[in-house]
Amino acid sequence: MIPPAGGQLGGPVAELAGSFLMDSTALAIGVFAPDGAPRLANRGMRRLLGHAAEPGRLVSPSFPQLAAAGPGGEAPIHRGILHFGDVRSIAHSLRGEVWRLGDELLILAEFDVVELERVVAEVSALNSRITSLQRRLVSEQRALERSLAQLRATQSMLVHSEKMNALGKLAAGVAHEINNPLAFVRSNVHTLGESLGRLFGAYEALEEAVLHACPAELTGVAEALREDADLEFLREDAGDLVKGTLGGLARVQQIVKDLGTFARLDQAEVEHSDLRESLESTLAIASPALKSGGVEVSVEWTDLPKVRCKPAELSQVFLNLLINAAQAVECRGPGNGRIVIRARDEGSRVALDFEDNGAGMTCDVLGRIFDPFFTTKAVGQGTGLGLTISHKIVVDQHGGTIVVRSTPGAGSTFTVTLPKELVR
Repeated sequence: MIPPAGGQLGGPVAELAGSFLMDSTALAIGVFAPDGAPRLANRGMRRLLGHAAEPGRLVSPSFPQLAAAGPGGEAPIHRGILHFGDVRSIAHSLRGEVWRLGDELLILAEFDVVELERVVAEVSALNSRITSLQRRLVSEQRALERSLAQLRATQSMLVHSEKMNALGKLAAGVAHEINNPLAFVRSNVHTLGESLGRLFGAYEALEEAVLHACPAELTGVAEALREDADLEFLREDAGDLVKGTLGGLARVQQIVKDLGTFARLDQAEVEHSDLRESLESTLAIASPALKSGGVEVSVEWTDLPKVRCKPAELSQVFLNLLINAAQAVECRGPGNGRIVIRARDEGSRVALDFEDNGAGMTCDVLGRIFDPFFTTKAVGQGTGLGLTISHKIVVDQHGGTIVVRSTPGAGSTFTVTLPKELVR
Protein backbone atom coordinates (compact mmCIF):
# COMPACT_ATOMS: atom_id res chain seq x y z
CA MET A 1 0.00 0.00 0.00
CA ILE A 2 1.33 3.46 -0.95
CA PRO A 3 1.51 5.78 2.09
CA PRO A 4 -0.66 8.92 2.04
CA ALA A 5 0.70 12.25 0.96
CA GLY A 6 1.50 13.21 4.50
CA GLY A 7 3.85 10.24 5.23
CA GLN A 8 6.88 10.98 7.48
CA LEU A 9 10.50 10.51 6.42
CA GLY A 10 13.62 11.73 8.12
CA GLY A 11 17.00 12.96 6.99
CA PRO A 12 17.62 13.98 3.38
CA VAL A 13 14.21 12.91 2.19
CA ALA A 14 12.48 15.44 4.44
CA GLU A 15 14.71 18.18 3.07
CA LEU A 16 14.15 17.30 -0.62
CA ALA A 17 10.44 16.52 -0.53
CA GLY A 18 8.61 19.15 1.43
CA SER A 19 4.92 18.95 2.08
CA PHE A 20 4.22 21.63 -0.58
CA LEU A 21 5.39 19.13 -3.22
CA MET A 22 3.22 16.26 -2.02
CA ASP A 23 0.09 17.70 -3.65
CA SER A 24 1.80 18.58 -6.91
CA THR A 25 0.46 17.02 -10.12
CA ALA A 26 3.15 18.53 -12.37
CA LEU A 27 5.88 16.50 -10.60
CA ALA A 28 6.02 12.78 -9.85
CA ILE A 29 7.94 12.15 -6.59
CA GLY A 30 8.33 8.70 -5.09
CA VAL A 31 10.54 6.66 -2.78
CA PHE A 32 10.93 2.95 -3.57
CA ALA A 33 12.74 -0.03 -2.15
CA PRO A 34 15.37 -1.63 -4.40
CA ASP A 35 12.83 -4.31 -5.37
CA GLY A 36 10.33 -1.65 -6.46
CA ALA A 37 8.09 -1.63 -3.39
CA PRO A 38 6.70 1.90 -2.94
CA ARG A 39 7.54 3.75 0.26
CA LEU A 40 6.22 7.20 -0.52
CA ALA A 41 4.42 8.82 -3.47
CA ASN A 42 3.02 12.27 -4.03
CA ARG A 43 -0.18 12.93 -5.99
CA GLY A 44 1.65 13.06 -9.32
CA MET A 45 3.36 9.73 -8.67
CA ARG A 46 0.13 8.12 -7.44
CA ARG A 47 -1.60 9.35 -10.58
CA LEU A 48 1.18 7.82 -12.66
CA LEU A 49 1.31 4.51 -10.80
CA GLY A 50 -2.46 4.24 -10.74
CA HIS A 51 -2.47 4.12 -14.55
CA ALA A 52 0.52 1.85 -14.95
CA ALA A 53 0.04 -1.75 -16.01
CA GLU A 54 2.16 -2.85 -13.01
CA PRO A 55 1.94 -0.19 -10.29
CA GLY A 56 5.28 0.58 -8.70
CA ARG A 57 7.27 -1.12 -11.42
CA LEU A 58 9.61 0.54 -13.86
CA VAL A 59 9.87 -0.99 -17.32
CA SER A 60 12.98 0.88 -18.38
CA PRO A 61 15.29 1.10 -16.58
CA SER A 62 14.20 -1.63 -14.18
CA PHE A 63 14.61 -1.44 -10.42
CA PRO A 64 17.25 -4.22 -10.44
CA GLN A 65 19.26 -2.16 -12.95
CA LEU A 66 18.98 0.94 -10.75
CA ALA A 67 19.87 -0.99 -7.61
CA ALA A 68 23.07 -2.21 -9.27
CA ALA A 69 24.00 1.24 -10.60
CA GLY A 70 26.27 2.15 -7.71
CA PRO A 71 26.26 3.65 -4.23
CA GLY A 72 25.12 7.09 -5.41
CA GLY A 73 26.00 10.38 -3.77
CA GLU A 74 25.36 13.89 -4.74
CA ALA A 75 24.83 12.94 -8.42
CA PRO A 76 21.82 10.96 -9.66
CA ILE A 77 22.40 7.34 -10.63
CA HIS A 78 20.06 7.78 -13.65
CA ARG A 79 19.00 10.76 -15.66
CA GLY A 80 16.71 10.61 -18.71
CA ILE A 81 13.45 8.95 -19.77
CA LEU A 82 11.68 6.71 -17.27
CA HIS A 83 9.10 4.26 -18.63
CA PHE A 84 6.38 3.25 -16.19
CA GLY A 85 4.16 0.29 -17.02
CA ASP A 86 2.98 0.52 -20.63
CA VAL A 87 5.96 1.56 -22.76
CA ARG A 88 3.56 2.30 -25.67
CA SER A 89 1.92 5.16 -23.77
CA ILE A 90 3.57 8.58 -23.89
CA ALA A 91 1.70 9.48 -20.71
CA HIS A 92 3.77 6.83 -18.90
CA SER A 93 7.11 8.00 -20.32
CA LEU A 94 8.55 10.86 -18.27
CA ARG A 95 11.86 12.65 -18.09
CA GLY A 96 13.36 12.39 -14.61
CA GLU A 97 16.21 11.48 -12.27
CA VAL A 98 16.83 8.66 -9.80
CA TRP A 99 18.86 9.19 -6.60
CA ARG A 100 20.12 6.60 -4.18
CA LEU A 101 19.33 7.40 -0.55
CA GLY A 102 20.82 4.62 1.50
CA ASP A 103 18.89 1.48 0.69
CA GLU A 104 16.11 3.40 -1.02
CA LEU A 105 15.65 5.02 -4.41
CA LEU A 106 14.25 8.51 -4.86
CA ILE A 107 12.55 9.21 -8.20
CA LEU A 108 11.93 12.78 -9.33
CA ALA A 109 10.14 13.15 -12.68
CA GLU A 110 8.19 15.86 -14.42
CA PHE A 111 5.19 15.46 -16.69
CA ASP A 112 6.12 16.72 -20.15
CA VAL A 113 3.29 19.21 -20.62
CA VAL A 114 4.45 20.12 -24.13
CA GLU A 115 4.47 16.48 -25.15
CA LEU A 116 1.05 15.90 -23.63
CA GLU A 117 -0.33 18.90 -25.45
CA ARG A 118 1.06 17.50 -28.68
CA VAL A 119 -0.60 14.15 -28.01
CA VAL A 120 -3.88 15.88 -27.16
CA ALA A 121 -3.63 17.87 -30.40
CA GLU A 122 -2.95 14.66 -32.36
CA VAL A 123 -5.89 12.93 -30.68
CA SER A 124 -8.11 15.92 -31.41
CA ALA A 125 -7.02 15.93 -35.05
CA LEU A 126 -7.59 12.18 -35.20
CA ASN A 127 -11.08 12.60 -33.75
CA SER A 128 -11.80 15.30 -36.32
CA ARG A 129 -10.60 13.00 -39.08
CA ILE A 130 -12.74 10.14 -37.74
CA THR A 131 -15.77 12.45 -37.68
CA SER A 132 -15.04 13.49 -41.26
CA LEU A 133 -14.68 9.86 -42.31
CA GLN A 134 -17.95 8.99 -40.58
CA ARG A 135 -19.73 11.77 -42.47
CA ARG A 136 -18.14 10.59 -45.69
CA LEU A 137 -19.20 7.03 -44.91
CA VAL A 138 -22.80 8.12 -44.35
CA SER A 139 -22.73 10.07 -47.62
CA GLU A 140 -21.28 7.12 -49.51
CA GLN A 141 -23.81 4.78 -47.91
CA ARG A 142 -26.64 6.99 -49.14
CA ALA A 143 -25.09 7.10 -52.60
CA LEU A 144 -24.78 3.31 -52.50
CA GLU A 145 -28.43 2.98 -51.56
CA ARG A 146 -29.38 5.20 -54.49
CA SER A 147 -27.16 3.16 -56.80
CA LEU A 148 -28.74 -0.04 -55.48
CA ALA A 149 -32.22 1.33 -56.19
CA GLN A 150 -31.14 2.31 -59.70
CA LEU A 151 -29.54 -1.12 -60.18
CA ARG A 152 -32.76 -2.85 -59.19
CA ALA A 153 -34.72 -0.66 -61.59
CA THR A 154 -32.20 -1.43 -64.35
CA GLN A 155 -32.40 -5.13 -63.54
CA SER A 156 -36.18 -4.99 -63.81
CA MET A 157 -35.91 -3.32 -67.20
CA LEU A 158 -33.34 -5.89 -68.35
CA VAL A 159 -35.67 -8.71 -67.34
CA HIS A 160 -38.52 -7.09 -69.23
CA SER A 161 -36.25 -6.38 -72.20
CA GLU A 162 -35.20 -10.02 -72.34
CA LYS A 163 -38.86 -11.05 -72.24
CA MET A 164 -39.59 -8.77 -75.16
CA ASN A 165 -36.51 -10.13 -76.98
CA ALA A 166 -37.82 -13.68 -76.52
CA LEU A 167 -41.24 -12.65 -77.73
CA GLY A 168 -39.64 -10.92 -80.71
CA LYS A 169 -37.97 -14.18 -81.73
CA LEU A 170 -41.34 -15.92 -81.58
CA ALA A 171 -43.34 -13.06 -83.11
CA ALA A 172 -43.53 -14.56 -86.60
CA GLY A 173 -44.77 -17.90 -85.32
CA VAL A 174 -47.24 -16.31 -82.94
CA ALA A 175 -48.55 -14.08 -85.73
CA HIS A 176 -49.05 -17.17 -87.89
CA GLU A 177 -50.92 -18.89 -85.06
CA ILE A 178 -53.20 -15.89 -84.70
CA ASN A 179 -53.69 -15.36 -88.45
CA ASN A 180 -54.85 -18.94 -89.08
CA PRO A 181 -57.94 -18.79 -86.84
CA LEU A 182 -58.60 -15.20 -87.89
CA ALA A 183 -58.59 -16.27 -91.55
CA PHE A 184 -61.23 -18.94 -91.16
CA VAL A 185 -63.23 -16.75 -88.76
CA ARG A 186 -63.32 -14.10 -91.48
CA SER A 187 -64.26 -16.65 -94.11
CA ASN A 188 -66.98 -18.11 -91.90
CA VAL A 189 -68.45 -14.70 -91.15
CA HIS A 190 -68.46 -13.83 -94.89
CA THR A 191 -70.22 -17.10 -95.75
CA LEU A 192 -72.63 -16.62 -92.88
CA GLY A 193 -73.47 -13.15 -94.20
CA GLU A 194 -74.23 -14.53 -97.67
CA SER A 195 -76.39 -17.27 -96.17
CA LEU A 196 -78.34 -14.78 -94.12
CA GLY A 197 -78.85 -12.70 -97.28
CA ARG A 198 -80.34 -15.70 -99.01
CA LEU A 199 -82.59 -16.34 -96.04
CA PHE A 200 -83.83 -12.77 -96.02
CA GLY A 201 -84.46 -12.95 -99.78
CA ALA A 202 -86.44 -16.15 -99.36
CA TYR A 203 -88.48 -14.61 -96.60
CA GLU A 204 -89.28 -11.53 -98.67
CA ALA A 205 -90.36 -13.67 -101.64
CA LEU A 206 -92.56 -15.78 -99.38
CA GLU A 207 -94.07 -12.69 -97.89
CA GLU A 208 -94.82 -11.31 -101.36
CA ALA A 209 -96.47 -14.57 -102.39
CA VAL A 210 -98.61 -14.67 -99.27
CA LEU A 211 -99.84 -11.16 -99.84
CA HIS A 212 -100.59 -11.40 -103.55
CA ALA A 213 -101.03 -15.05 -104.47
CA CYS A 214 -104.06 -17.25 -103.84
CA PRO A 215 -103.85 -19.90 -101.09
CA ALA A 216 -103.69 -22.74 -103.59
CA GLU A 217 -100.53 -21.36 -105.03
CA LEU A 218 -98.72 -20.88 -101.64
CA THR A 219 -97.59 -24.46 -101.30
CA GLY A 220 -95.85 -24.43 -104.66
CA VAL A 221 -94.22 -21.10 -103.93
CA ALA A 222 -92.93 -22.33 -100.52
CA GLU A 223 -91.47 -25.48 -102.03
CA ALA A 224 -89.80 -23.52 -104.78
CA LEU A 225 -88.29 -21.07 -102.26
CA ARG A 226 -87.03 -23.89 -100.05
CA GLU A 227 -85.35 -25.50 -103.03
CA ASP A 228 -83.87 -22.26 -104.34
CA ALA A 229 -82.51 -21.15 -100.94
CA ASP A 230 -81.51 -24.70 -99.90
CA LEU A 231 -82.88 -24.06 -96.42
CA GLU A 232 -81.86 -27.46 -95.05
CA PHE A 233 -78.22 -26.84 -95.95
CA LEU A 234 -78.35 -23.32 -94.58
CA ARG A 235 -79.73 -24.58 -91.28
CA GLU A 236 -76.87 -27.05 -90.80
CA ASP A 237 -74.16 -24.83 -92.26
CA ALA A 238 -75.08 -21.81 -90.16
CA GLY A 239 -74.64 -23.85 -86.97
CA ASP A 240 -71.25 -25.13 -88.11
CA LEU A 241 -70.15 -21.63 -89.09
CA VAL A 242 -71.09 -20.18 -85.72
CA LYS A 243 -69.41 -23.05 -83.85
CA GLY A 244 -66.23 -22.74 -85.89
CA THR A 245 -66.17 -18.99 -85.50
CA LEU A 246 -66.48 -19.22 -81.73
CA GLY A 247 -63.74 -21.86 -81.64
CA GLY A 248 -61.38 -19.66 -83.64
CA LEU A 249 -62.05 -16.69 -81.43
CA ALA A 250 -61.41 -18.82 -78.34
CA ARG A 251 -58.08 -19.90 -79.82
CA VAL A 252 -57.05 -16.31 -80.48
CA GLN A 253 -58.18 -15.39 -76.96
CA GLN A 254 -56.00 -18.14 -75.46
CA ILE A 255 -52.95 -17.05 -77.45
CA VAL A 256 -53.43 -13.46 -76.32
CA LYS A 257 -53.87 -14.66 -72.74
CA ASP A 258 -50.64 -16.67 -72.90
CA LEU A 259 -48.81 -13.67 -74.30
CA GLY A 260 -50.23 -11.42 -71.60
CA THR A 261 -49.21 -13.86 -68.86
CA PHE A 262 -45.67 -14.08 -70.16
CA ALA A 263 -45.16 -10.41 -70.97
CA ARG A 264 -45.88 -9.12 -67.47
CA LEU A 265 -43.10 -7.30 -65.65
CA ASP A 266 -41.25 -9.28 -63.00
CA GLN A 267 -43.16 -7.63 -60.15
CA ALA A 268 -45.46 -10.64 -60.39
CA GLU A 269 -47.33 -11.55 -57.27
CA VAL A 270 -46.25 -14.53 -55.25
CA GLU A 271 -48.90 -17.23 -55.30
CA HIS A 272 -49.39 -20.97 -55.05
CA SER A 273 -49.15 -22.01 -58.68
CA ASP A 274 -49.34 -25.19 -60.73
CA LEU A 275 -46.03 -25.39 -62.57
CA ARG A 276 -47.62 -27.52 -65.26
CA GLU A 277 -50.00 -24.72 -66.18
CA SER A 278 -47.07 -22.31 -66.48
CA LEU A 279 -45.17 -24.82 -68.62
CA GLU A 280 -48.15 -25.52 -70.89
CA SER A 281 -48.70 -21.78 -71.37
CA THR A 282 -45.04 -21.38 -72.29
CA LEU A 283 -45.16 -24.35 -74.67
CA ALA A 284 -48.17 -22.78 -76.38
CA ILE A 285 -46.15 -19.62 -77.04
CA ALA A 286 -43.05 -21.50 -78.19
CA SER A 287 -44.98 -24.08 -80.22
CA PRO A 288 -44.81 -22.22 -83.59
CA ALA A 289 -41.02 -21.83 -83.37
CA LEU A 290 -40.60 -25.46 -82.29
CA LYS A 291 -42.85 -26.76 -85.09
CA SER A 292 -41.13 -24.67 -87.75
CA GLY A 293 -37.80 -26.18 -86.71
CA GLY A 294 -39.20 -29.70 -86.70
CA VAL A 295 -38.46 -30.09 -82.97
CA GLU A 296 -40.35 -32.78 -81.11
CA VAL A 297 -41.20 -31.91 -77.50
CA SER A 298 -42.39 -34.52 -75.00
CA VAL A 299 -43.39 -33.94 -71.38
CA GLU A 300 -43.00 -36.61 -68.70
CA TRP A 301 -44.95 -35.13 -65.83
CA THR A 302 -45.68 -36.55 -62.40
CA ASP A 303 -48.24 -35.18 -59.99
CA LEU A 304 -46.66 -32.20 -58.25
CA PRO A 305 -48.17 -30.04 -55.53
CA LYS A 306 -48.64 -26.36 -56.15
CA VAL A 307 -45.49 -24.35 -55.51
CA ARG A 308 -45.39 -20.93 -53.87
CA CYS A 309 -43.61 -18.89 -56.52
CA LYS A 310 -43.82 -16.12 -59.09
CA PRO A 311 -45.33 -17.99 -62.05
CA ALA A 312 -44.75 -15.19 -64.59
CA GLU A 313 -41.02 -15.21 -63.83
CA LEU A 314 -40.77 -18.99 -64.02
CA SER A 315 -42.58 -18.92 -67.37
CA GLN A 316 -39.73 -16.79 -68.66
CA VAL A 317 -37.19 -19.31 -67.36
CA PHE A 318 -39.03 -22.14 -69.12
CA LEU A 319 -39.18 -20.17 -72.38
CA ASN A 320 -35.48 -19.29 -72.26
CA LEU A 321 -34.56 -22.95 -71.73
CA LEU A 322 -36.88 -24.08 -74.54
CA ILE A 323 -35.48 -21.50 -76.98
CA ASN A 324 -31.89 -22.46 -76.14
CA ALA A 325 -32.70 -26.15 -76.52
CA ALA A 326 -34.46 -25.55 -79.86
CA GLN A 327 -31.43 -23.66 -81.17
CA ALA A 328 -29.10 -26.38 -79.90
CA VAL A 329 -30.91 -29.18 -81.81
CA GLU A 330 -30.84 -27.32 -85.13
CA CYS A 331 -27.69 -29.29 -85.98
CA ARG A 332 -29.80 -32.49 -86.07
CA GLY A 333 -31.87 -31.23 -88.99
CA PRO A 334 -35.65 -30.90 -89.33
CA GLY A 335 -37.57 -33.70 -87.66
CA ASN A 336 -34.57 -35.05 -85.71
CA GLY A 337 -34.45 -32.55 -82.84
CA ARG A 338 -35.82 -33.76 -79.53
CA ILE A 339 -36.56 -32.01 -76.24
CA VAL A 340 -37.75 -33.93 -73.20
CA ILE A 341 -39.13 -32.19 -70.11
CA ARG A 342 -39.30 -34.23 -66.91
CA ALA A 343 -40.72 -33.28 -63.51
CA ARG A 344 -40.23 -34.96 -60.16
CA ASP A 345 -40.97 -34.44 -56.48
CA GLU A 346 -37.92 -34.31 -54.19
CA GLY A 347 -39.58 -33.85 -50.81
CA SER A 348 -39.23 -30.19 -49.88
CA ARG A 349 -38.33 -29.30 -53.46
CA VAL A 350 -39.45 -30.01 -57.01
CA ALA A 351 -37.14 -30.51 -59.97
CA LEU A 352 -37.59 -30.05 -63.72
CA ASP A 353 -35.18 -31.37 -66.36
CA PHE A 354 -34.95 -29.85 -69.84
CA GLU A 355 -33.01 -32.36 -71.91
CA ASP A 356 -32.08 -31.95 -75.58
CA ASN A 357 -30.11 -34.00 -78.10
CA GLY A 358 -28.36 -30.96 -79.52
CA ALA A 359 -24.72 -30.15 -80.15
CA GLY A 360 -23.76 -29.97 -76.47
CA MET A 361 -21.19 -27.61 -74.96
CA THR A 362 -17.46 -27.66 -74.29
CA CYS A 363 -16.08 -27.13 -70.79
CA ASP A 364 -15.07 -23.56 -71.63
CA VAL A 365 -18.58 -22.65 -72.76
CA LEU A 366 -20.15 -24.57 -69.90
CA GLY A 367 -18.25 -22.48 -67.37
CA ARG A 368 -19.53 -19.18 -68.77
CA ILE A 369 -23.14 -19.79 -69.80
CA PHE A 370 -24.55 -17.84 -66.85
CA ASP A 371 -22.21 -14.87 -67.34
CA PRO A 372 -23.95 -11.66 -68.44
CA PHE A 373 -23.77 -10.95 -72.20
CA PHE A 374 -21.96 -14.23 -72.95
CA THR A 375 -23.30 -15.87 -76.10
CA THR A 376 -22.07 -18.31 -78.72
CA LYS A 377 -24.47 -16.91 -81.32
CA ALA A 378 -23.52 -14.53 -84.09
CA VAL A 379 -23.61 -10.79 -83.46
CA GLY A 380 -27.19 -9.54 -83.43
CA GLN A 381 -28.70 -12.98 -82.86
CA GLY A 382 -28.51 -13.12 -79.08
CA THR A 383 -28.27 -10.76 -76.10
CA GLY A 384 -26.42 -13.14 -73.80
CA LEU A 385 -28.87 -12.33 -70.99
CA GLY A 386 -31.37 -15.19 -71.22
CA LEU A 387 -29.57 -17.69 -69.00
CA THR A 388 -28.22 -14.93 -66.74
CA ILE A 389 -31.73 -13.72 -66.00
CA SER A 390 -32.97 -17.31 -65.65
CA HIS A 391 -30.25 -17.97 -63.06
CA LYS A 392 -31.17 -14.81 -61.15
CA ILE A 393 -34.89 -15.67 -61.17
CA VAL A 394 -34.35 -19.24 -59.98
CA VAL A 395 -31.53 -18.63 -57.48
CA ASP A 396 -32.05 -15.08 -56.21
CA GLN A 397 -35.83 -14.75 -56.50
CA HIS A 398 -36.87 -18.30 -55.57
CA GLY A 399 -33.97 -19.73 -53.56
CA GLY A 400 -33.58 -22.61 -56.01
CA THR A 401 -30.77 -23.93 -58.19
CA ILE A 402 -30.15 -24.26 -61.91
CA VAL A 403 -27.36 -26.53 -63.11
CA VAL A 404 -26.39 -27.96 -66.48
CA ARG A 405 -24.79 -31.17 -67.66
CA SER A 406 -23.53 -31.34 -71.22
CA THR A 407 -21.60 -33.64 -73.52
CA PRO A 408 -20.30 -32.26 -76.83
CA GLY A 409 -22.15 -33.93 -79.68
CA ALA A 410 -24.68 -35.64 -77.40
CA GLY A 411 -26.76 -32.83 -75.91
CA SER A 412 -27.38 -30.93 -72.69
CA THR A 413 -29.66 -31.16 -69.67
CA PHE A 414 -30.66 -28.14 -67.59
CA THR A 415 -32.06 -29.00 -64.16
CA VAL A 416 -34.12 -26.45 -62.26
CA THR A 417 -34.93 -27.15 -58.61
CA LEU A 418 -37.37 -25.00 -56.64
CA PRO A 419 -38.42 -25.04 -52.98
CA LYS A 420 -42.11 -25.73 -52.50
CA GLU A 421 -42.36 -22.75 -50.19
CA LEU A 422 -40.77 -19.52 -51.35
CA VAL A 423 -38.51 -18.12 -48.61
CA ARG A 424 -38.68 -14.33 -48.52
